[in-house]
Amino acid sequence: MKERVFFLFSAVFLLISCSEAKLEKIFEDNFERAELGENYTVQGGDWKIEEGAITSSKAENRNLVLTGAALPQNGVIELTMWSESEGVDVKFNGWGDGKIHDHGDGYSFILGGWQNRVSVISKLHEHEKKRSEERDVRLKKGERYRVRIVRKGSDIKWFVNDRHFMSYNDDDPLKTSDGFDRFSFGNWRSKVFFDDLKIYKFAGE
Repeated sequence: MKERVFFLFSAVFLLISCSEAKLEKIFEDNFERAELGENYTVQGGDWKIEEGAITSSKAENRNLVLTGAALPQNGVIELTMWSESEGVDVKFNGWGDGKIHDHGDGYSFILGGWQNRVSVISKLHEHEKKRSEERDVRLKKGERYRVRIVRKGSDIKWFVNDRHFMSYNDDDPLKTSDGFDRFSFGNWRSKVFFDDLKIYKFAGE
């Protein structure tokens, strides 16, 4: 019963969060091509497209940065992500500056990190002291996760497969006007995949 109530609450929360304001799509990529293309900048590692998805097996925190579109201050990011490594550890960054950093850029979203021991939302550094953590959920190798990030003001909410997964509240939010407007795919040493990226802004903003 508890699990059912949680599911219903999550579904209603998602509906309210994303329907209270209309969304306008500002970028979309399904990666159905051979090359990364001019919208992306490679910081390092082995980023490439393989069978219609972005993939990397060793990047050591050198990201694949979306430079062809800027993130809005408030908006929604959607993508599908999965790992073919036993330790999972699949991640991306939102509202970063697009520069090289050793431990995250902007807000980092890490699914099954550190050998599948913890999932994290962090700001500017993966080991941030006030990062949000989820330690009870274990992710699965090969399972595809559809994720959705909703950012509004100081609140960031992370949904996985249409269920509320984690939240992060930032008393001093990163601002796009200060250059924090980049999205990037991240990886350490896992075999990770990303697909169907969509970015939205709230209509009228």
